[in-house]
Amino acid sequence: MPDVVKDIKIPYATEGVIRSAQLSDNICPENSVQLAINMHFDRIGSITTRLGIDDDGITALAGSVTSFGTLNIQGGNKRLYGQVGTDISAWNGSTWSSVRTTTVTTIARYSQWLNETWMVNGNAGDAVQKSAGSTFSATGVPAGFPKGDFIQAGFDGRVWVGDSANDILYYTDIVQSSDGTSYDALTFTLTTNFIASFSPQNGESMTGLFRVPKALLVFKENHIYRVYSVNSDNTANLDPYPAYNVGTYSQESIIQGKDGIYFHHSSGFYKFNYDGQPTEISRRVNDFVKAIPRSYYSSVAGIYDGRDAVKWNVGPVTVEGVTYSNCQMRYTLSTQVWTIYDLGVSPTAMIIYDDGTTIDQIVGTSTGLVGKLDMGNTDFGTAIYFEMIDRWRSFIEMYSHIKTMSGIAVMSENAGGTLVQYQTNKEKVNKWHDVGTLTSDYAGLFPSAVTNDFNQIRLRIRGNSTGTPIIFNGIEIISLEDAGFEEN
Repeated sequence: MPDVVKDIKIPYATEGVIRSAQLSDNICPENSVQLAINMHFDRIGSITTRLGIDDDGITALAGSVTSFGTLNIQGGNKRLYGQVGTDISAWNGSTWSSVRTTTVTTIARYSQWLNETWMVNGNAGDAVQKSAGSTFSATGVPAGFPKGDFIQAGFDGRVWVGDSANDILYYTDIVQSSDGTSYDALTFTLTTNFIASFSPQNGESMTGLFRVPKALLVFKENHIYRVYSVNSDNTANLDPYPAYNVGTYSQESIIQGKDGIYFHHSSGFYKFNYDGQPTEISRRVNDFVKAIPRSYYSSVAGIYDGRDAVKWNVGPVTVEGVTYSNCQMRYTLSTQVWTIYDLGVSPTAMIIYDDGTTIDQIVGTSTGLVGKLDMGNTDFGTAIYFEMIDRWRSFIEMYSHIKTMSGIAVMSENAGGTLVQYQTNKEKVNKWHDVGTLTSDYAGLFPSAVTNDFNQIRLRIRGNSTGTPIIFNGIEIISLEDAGFEEN
């Protein structure tokens, strides 16, 4: 007579929230720990469907949002700058006002310095200008200061501009004050204030600038250089060779968290803690990393939530036959857990914005919507689709034994209408068998549910949410029958 194993519990183990998470050992063969239902998680706990993206009073911009910048002066202006095509507009808390019209649509980048926001928009774009919250102007910008693709203000007391086309880094003279109450005008000399040709033999372009303690990092696609300072004779102290042999394709993928910076490279996502080497953090989601289209490398945009997670929007990806139209990859700093979202909108720019009252994660979309992440229960009114898939399980040491599962219980809150399904023995990606639909009861019991015979099995929970976030606390398998070896 076959052995019957009773009361097997599958603990849910995840950090944070999940939307459209298709994560399994089959996808990530490196014995992943980022799975939606996973007994190998460092932290065991409930799963909560995520909060949405809501405008929360921020009106839309007319077109695809290309970039964001901010201006935050203590006791003064709080401005969010948004770019749509050739228009740069500033949000003052109630309305958008156009503050600059550019001649090209090249992505604008910003850096705050001396209570003003400085802006560049490409080597072939417009002259460097700055804004104190209203119209941009060249007032206070050194005469002849070159155009560029990247800007970083403040390091070593200077403003730095990177020209990707010519592989040159320009810098102003150090800021000075003659009277102790105000700053003198910044100065710049074209024939001396530059660093040219960062390793020109590698054929790579400058892709980003980022300030860290003790250095200014100059990114290329596959290398990082460090600039330490400028001497009194305007010679620079820098690495003669690449400091690190990974880089980034996207300035916007570089994020500063509370414990270092993070960035995307074609080989994965990396953490850099200033005094060490870049460390890869994404082997657990390597299939997602490999699925990011090459055409999106330069568009990968990241954000730090201000608390415990960094997030990257990576475009459409397809993993094991499942397509994520607007994939966002979230890495939790404290637990080193990855979570995959499929957002209901297409994010094109993100930034942290302090409006003087709250500090929010602001997102702009390809349709001009501007809103706050982790607000409300929908994505601008679109229902949040959630999908949590267990890894493949055999439940006993012998994979070759035939098993049958009889009876399943799902513990949840606010999950009425959620569908429970299963898949066995490497069936086709989209072939799932229904167990049943959850009701409003905390313990959703399916006592008569009997699965097909299997060597290995995985479960799926999926549905749509537009109200109070759903919490899943676990699954219990009521009975598992081990039938031994299948007879030939």
